[in-house]
Amino acid sequence: MKTYVLDLVSPFDKTTVYIERKNIKNIHLKVFRDLKVVLSVPNEVTDEWISYFLKKKSGWIEKQLRKYKQSSGYNTLIDIKSGTSTQLLGQDRRIIKKISDRNCVIEEEKNIIVYASEKSKKHQQILERWWREKAYDIYINEMEEIFNRIFRKYGVEKPTIYIRKMKTLWGSCTPSKNKITLNEYLLKADLRCIQYVILHELTHLLYPYHNNDFYNFLTVQMPDWKERKKQLDLEVVQGL
Repeated sequence: MKTYVLDLVSPFDKTTVYIERKNIKNIHLKVFRDLKVVLSVPNEVTDEWISYFLKKKSGWIEKQLRKYKQSSGYNTLIDIKSGTSTQLLGQDRRIIKKISDRNCVIEEEKNIIVYASEKSKKHQQILERWWREKAYDIYINEMEEIFNRIFRKYGVEKPTIYIRKMKTLWGSCTPSKNKITLNEYLLKADLRCIQYVILHELTHLLYPYHNNDFYNFLTVQMPDWKERKKQLDLEVVQGL
């Protein structure tokens, strides 16, 4: 992936922008809460135009970076610490680590309490296993509802859902294998955003490409999908 270094005001001077050239028609500029900046452009766009566009958007990029920097408690965490902030289904949560004779996770009001034995202290592994299982249960339930309500009448075979950590995608669909993969960190998003991603990926079973038919179908089934997508892109960061 090509990169472009953008000179902004400190502490964001020398900000790296990741350039993705794709077979798309529109331009997408995203600033994620982990402070990563990604610009997706059609294949034919020139380097000169990219440079012009990024300089023109530098003020907006800096504003987004500064906003997310102030909420750095949401950044990707390799090793969880007691009191760490995260999101669960669109709500702020605090992760609390406790020592116990049992290994489990309990949701209590706005806290996610992770219990691990004194001997193991495997809070990270316990939390990640619980998170993945919770994500799978919710994704399956939402997919069943959307599939039965919209797609079953088209004679489409129900796909298999897989869950894994993904750095740049919330979901993907492989129609030839009847397979949908969802990012386990999508669980941080509001349920309406999760429903949007699932509908988006299921739509690929009927329309494999992002063409007019795809978006027309998406709009008919979920008229506010653009608002849901915008909320997802702006409010949710990947990683616990």
